[in-house]
Amino acid sequence: MLTTLFSFGAEQAFAGSDRNADQAAAEAEKKAEEKKAAPKPAAVPAITGIGVAVLDTGIAVDPLAHPGFFVPGSASFVGNTPFADLAEQGTHGTAVAQIIRHLTPASKILSLQTSTGGRSISGAVTTQALLAAASNPNIRVINHSNAALAGSAGEAMLATARADQVVVMGAGNDWAPYPLGDARHAPGLAGKGLVVGGLGPEGEMLGFSNRAGDLANHYVVTTGFSEYADYWGTSFATPYASALAAELRLRWPDLKAQEVVSIIKWSATDMGAPGVDEIYGWGSINRGRALLPLGSVTAPVGPGYPVTAVPDDKKEEKKSTDQPSWETRRMQVGAPIYSAVLSQASLFNALVFDQFRRDFYYDLSKTLRLAGEVSLSQQVRSRWNQSLPETIIGQVPGFQLSSFISAISESGIGERGSADQAPILLLRSSSDAPARTALGFGLYPQSNAGAKAYLVENQFVYDHAMAWRQTSIGHYQDKGLHSLAAFEMSPGVVMEARYSDVGDENDLGYESNETSIASHFDFGDLGVSVEGGWLNEQGTMFGGAPGGPMSADSSETRFIKVSGYKRLGPQFALVGSVIGALTQVDGQSGTLLANYSDMQSDGWLVGLHSKSVFTTADSISFTVAQPLRVRSGEADLDIAYGLDQARQVLRHRQRLSLEPSGTETLVEFGYRAPWGKGWNIGGFLTFRSSPNHVAQSPARTEVMAVAQTRF
Repeated sequence: MLTTLFSFGAEQAFAGSDRNADQAAAEAEKKAEEKKAAPKPAAVPAITGIGVAVLDTGIAVDPLAHPGFFVPGSASFVGNTPFADLAEQGTHGTAVAQIIRHLTPASKILSLQTSTGGRSISGAVTTQALLAAASNPNIRVINHSNAALAGSAGEAMLATARADQVVVMGAGNDWAPYPLGDARHAPGLAGKGLVVGGLGPEGEMLGFSNRAGDLANHYVVTTGFSEYADYWGTSFATPYASALAAELRLRWPDLKAQEVVSIIKWSATDMGAPGVDEIYGWGSINRGRALLPLGSVTAPVGPGYPVTAVPDDKKEEKKSTDQPSWETRRMQVGAPIYSAVLSQASLFNALVFDQFRRDFYYDLSKTLRLAGEVSLSQQVRSRWNQSLPETIIGQVPGFQLSSFISAISESGIGERGSADQAPILLLRSSSDAPARTALGFGLYPQSNAGAKAYLVENQFVYDHAMAWRQTSIGHYQDKGLHSLAAFEMSPGVVMEARYSDVGDENDLGYESNETSIASHFDFGDLGVSVEGGWLNEQGTMFGGAPGGPMSADSSETRFIKVSGYKRLGPQFALVGSVIGALTQVDGQSGTLLANYSDMQSDGWLVGLHSKSVFTTADSISFTVAQPLRVRSGEADLDIAYGLDQARQVLRHRQRLSLEPSGTETLVEFGYRAPWGKGWNIGGFLTFRSSPNHVAQSPARTEVMAVAQTRF
């Protein structure tokens, strides 16, 4: 707007005079000729690779013999040549540059000679060198190993920040409790400065290395050794961090300097006191971890997905050890979805982005974890710890409150009663009353009716480790509140109502509630149970992790389950169960699967149990089952597989049938018998064909022998 008004006024001033118009035209022509004749500043040629400026004693490498080693523009600020090493020890700047080149071969060095090799370095000299580095568009990282010896002007440091360069500075070798020299500028570089301390040969802090002190939030450590020199110091620790910064900027050119520094700090291996401390700062740099996804991983969904991270100042307050482990937290899925998606070839080389919008090509099938899947040892412990150690902590007329200090949950997942877990409590009424109630905190109350109760009451092996769990819906974990109300309407007829509210905020953030009603009919040696219910899950489905690439806003599953038992003489009992379910899913933006149709799933099991076969007190179980399997259902699959030259996401889209490629048959065998005084011995075998309903998966067989006693 101002430009328009100015132009209009100029036209009015010259409107009445041809002479003035001719003069103006002549002056304009003269200015154009002068502008054309004026020398243009030489353009800095772009390089391939990544440019790293090394402020040091010079680098003794012949640029003519090694044309790919240097960035154009190397200079000496001490009256010598940047291609000679003036270090009193024989090599310093050369060793620093060789570390960077060895770790990041695509890096190219800008040699800025700022030292004659002594302990005294001119602040004016390093100021000139920093300004030269800041003005070179090829430089993305500055290695300032001698930072502790210099006192550069703040304006030079700010120039590097404005150029979005990562400035890596040595902490110094003065036995000081905090970094010295130019490292003191780190807090003023808007997160773009990094201070590096040195570790010794055993991974301990070098005695003379300056500690993190008040710059702990800008400080990391790494080895102070170079194979290109015969001495140690923070000077040689610095290029390890510089090389990592160069590698990050080389692989992901869109990363800002602040993000590069954050990645190095977040991925560091914690040392010393937990968290950021005054000795080691963020800890030891971890190159391998820095080049893997950090924080939450997202699957790019929709056109124009941003591949540049949004700056987040709060990231500086976070510690690497506090970041979620995306392989487990963000990739756990429920069994039916796991089975269907695992057979998709596009999953094996998918494009994902981490919290810094770094792109990774990853085999997502390797990161998927089946909800509720446990190890063989946990399964066996679950089988053999049916009797939970119980402590009665309170009684009132008709009710008893018990605490379970250490036990295995019904799901078989983990030990209970550790110091970091909530107490496990069970409030229940007398089991002899016609009306019974139970309220469990962190424990799923067991019914006194039905096939499972029958097996326990008659001393058969109760095989609930895998088959019963994988052919059921709901209560995937015991954490939460569980209620049970039962009423014996007549002899042999029991009605039950259940409600569970399950939450797991500390681990997966899983949240669900389940309501069910069951009728149990006992005809002596024959029993039948019919159960119907609703399972509502928030942020997920079938027990997966919320917020991940295969989660949902919410889902509702309605199910009906019929189970029963039949006694076959005094030593044998037959049990069976079949379940059918209908699931409706509300999709979630930013996930691989969307627009679900209704899903129908089912599962079943048949088990033969025996006792007193070889001894008077042994028991044997044999179970065949088909874990829960989707029979029909579809969803839109949207997987990114690459980036084009404009860094736009390339996608693979299709309508995916959620019916898996195979059908798993699960066979379980268990044996247990008392032996000697206070011992139980036994064995356990599991055979799975087409595990997880994936046809191409090889069969799995697991065997374990167990001996158990109590002290």
